[in-house]
Amino acid sequence: MVSETVPRPELEPIFTALAGQWETDGRLVPGRADEEWTILARRYPWPGR
Repeated sequence: MVSETVPRPELEPIFTALAGQWETDGRLVPGRADEEWTILARRYPWPGR
């Protein structure tokens, strides 16, 4: 059996609306910058050394 990946443009508005809702709720949205993670990743892992 061969499966194909076919773009489904009718789903685009659903994902756009979902991403907007997540952003409004303060959740992380895949593909968008996560400011909190950026801050944590920049910290030195062993303070005081």
